[in-house]
Amino acid sequence: VCYDKAAARGRGKNIPAGTVIDRVVTSPDEYDFFLCSHHGIQGTSTPTRYYVLFDESNMDVNAMQLIAYYLCHIYGRCARSVSIPAPVYFAHLVCARAPYHFLAA
Repeated sequence: VCYDKAAARGRGKNIPAGTVIDRVVTSPDEYDFFLCSHHGIQGTSTPTRYYVLFDESNMDVNAMQLIAYYLCHIYGRCARSVSIPAPVYFAHLVCARAPYHFLAA
């Protein structure tokens, strides 16, 4: 909970980076949360919805959210934090490039 009204509004009227929403608007039956991990430019920040499908390590909810947040800071093509974790971005790049490799073979 952010008690400072100016900080809660964020710069440029964006949601502040690191904001996690895991109550009220999430599903009561599923393990999901919203995370806004990046600083938006001119009102463009949107939180990403995360679904935990299977947790065999019984990880703490806060630890899971922190890992997702930290993974958004290690994307090699951007000096800032990004909206989704770096492994997801890299998988997207591989899938986008795959048709060219299959056509060339």
